[in-house]
Amino acid sequence: MSKKIIIVGAGIAGLTAAVYAQRSGFDVTLLEQHRIVGGMCTSWRRKGYLFEGGVHWLTGTSPQVAVHQIWKDTGALDDTVPISFRDPFHSIEWKGELIHLYRDIDKTAEHLLKISPEDKASIEGLVKDVKKVAKAQMPIFDIKGVKAAEPKKMGLGLLFSMLPAFPAMSRLGKISCAEYVARFKHPGIQRLLSFIPVSYYANALLFTLATFYVGDGGYPEGGSLPMAHRMSKTFTDLGGTLLLNTQVKKVIIEDGVATGVLLEDGSLLADAVVVTQETIAALDCLFDPPLQEAQLSALKETITPTVCTFVCVGVRAELPKDVLPEWQLPKPITYAGQTINELSFNSYFGYKDYAPEGCTALTTAFVADTYDYWKASKEEGRYEADKQDLAEQISRALCQKYPEAEGKIEVIDVATPLTYERYTGAYHGSWMTITEPGGSSSQVEGEAASVKGLVFAGHRLMQPGGLPAAAASGRIAAQQVCRMFDAVFR
Repeated sequence: MSKKIIIVGAGIAGLTAAVYAQRSGFDVTLLEQHRIVGGMCTSWRRKGYLFEGGVHWLTGTSPQVAVHQIWKDTGALDDTVPISFRDPFHSIEWKGELIHLYRDIDKTAEHLLKISPEDKASIEGLVKDVKKVAKAQMPIFDIKGVKAAEPKKMGLGLLFSMLPAFPAMSRLGKISCAEYVARFKHPGIQRLLSFIPVSYYANALLFTLATFYVGDGGYPEGGSLPMAHRMSKTFTDLGGTLLLNTQVKKVIIEDGVATGVLLEDGSLLADAVVVTQETIAALDCLFDPPLQEAQLSALKETITPTVCTFVCVGVRAELPKDVLPEWQLPKPITYAGQTINELSFNSYFGYKDYAPEGCTALTTAFVADTYDYWKASKEEGRYEADKQDLAEQISRALCQKYPEAEGKIEVIDVATPLTYERYTGAYHGSWMTITEPGGSSSQVEGEAASVKGLVFAGHRLMQPGGLPAAAASGRIAAQQVCRMFDAVFR
């Protein structure tokens, strides 16, 4: 009889772990508190508009990148899914002209040199750094001790090919994006390169540019939710059991062994439990008494969560496709104790089924840890009014810039960190971990040392996180379960 495995959470890590574990011969039940799968990889409809809330570009759309194999194995991507590559992928307005970041760093350099010849040395340095960092990628290989039907080892060839990237990564990991951008004399170029939050280490900027340079980082047609649904279908087609609207109250531990989960209306027993709910939140709510796992417990004190307030706008007008260049606001937007001086949107005009004919779906995200503000706002009864105030400020700013939108905004939807927390259970509604100068992209062991049959997975265990890290973590969790029961990983 197949060993029974329960997986808590049907985000990308949970879906990945579920597909691999089911394919490897286990009887897998995947539990999700929400009515849909995907976790942070999601989108939603309001008044006929589809708003993309997760994927804006995806590492692994290129077959040349190792994580692409996970997307194929799980059904997230296949040959029927068109991939679009927005180019330029970021633009700003500066004193009446547009400054662009293209996917091809050489094309970007040529463009920037025309704008600021005095930045020649810094621009050439940028090109060199991108091309060095582009040699590195997140490798996907088997964990120690697992039996794999198709072994993937960390070969010397791959390691050797990545060697040129290591000195650059070490150097860039010690400085912030703000310090890196400050090398440029032209304030417009400084602003262009500040699309990554300036407090992050400079590797965050260079890795992003390198992803695009190697031909990766495309947008799967349909976006987040169809991608998650394809993964879900792969799992259920393999015979796995998916239970939605099912909240896990506690992980059952008996004599140091995880034996199942407690639900609102009973319990489910299993031979092993994989927890892919966001790790910090899971430790707080799924274990009684609290779990004694040093590395996992330390996450709450050692990580800085990436948190955003996400805003979606539906306009009964045709606005530019792909991106509205970032522009300087004549009057700053203030919200949750923050001040926004520039504004830009992702535009999905012309994307199939994203908006009614002749209309445009727009999204933007303000990255700042405003969780405590919004929580207090909720408790004090100001929450809806504060969201409405932000929506009105954005509406005024958008209509000032694009008069054709005046009187035609049909919906503005504000998703706060509390929104993400409510739907996903994530700590502070956070979807990544900030890596600051001097920090490392560390990996935390997911197999519990203090409880047999208990494994953790999710983006928080592989900093800085994101969808590829979540997927890789789910694959590792499935391999840990295989190793636990001496099964062959498939």
